[in-house]
Amino acid sequence: MYGVRNINKIGNYYEDEKIFPKSGMVLEVEDGDTFRLDSGQVVRMIGVNAPDRGKDGYETAKDGLRKITEKQKIWLEYDRYQDDKYGRILAWVWVDCETDMVKMPPADYMHLSGKQSREYVTTNPNGCSKGKMVNREMVKNGNAEMVSYEKRGRLKYELISENE
Repeated sequence: MYGVRNINKIGNYYEDEKIFPKSGMVLEVEDGDTFRLDSGQVVRMIGVNAPDRGKDGYETAKDGLRKITEKQKIWLEYDRYQDDKYGRILAWVWVDCETDMVKMPPADYMHLSGKQSREYVTTNPNGCSKGKMVNREMVKNGNAEMVSYEKRGRLKYELISENE
């Protein structure tokens, strides 16, 4: 078994679906931008921030995320940053995809070199053309705000807004 100290021995561990699953079911919503999958992994939606516990809007955001994701299969799309300092998976989250064979762009798609990035992605992944990005839905519903990561490379969908 590989521990965190030995994770680099796996090779390209970001492609290991046991560590970074492509899909799953939401087992428990922790707050408006974080949930636990049925496999045990904790997912933090990248590019958005919802109110933390004890803040105004916390329960509304948590309920909003629960309504969008409950009893549904979700698909995870990774970006140039796949995990955070708390060990959570960072992902764009999709629901209502029309097939189980969703083809996401690779996690390193945006990365050219250093902080240089490709142009933003403006279309849904193959197999999810009718799907909805949960991160975007949370912003549209007023339950989360977009987050820009200054001094870092650009994310795939960083400019998603309420008007898109």
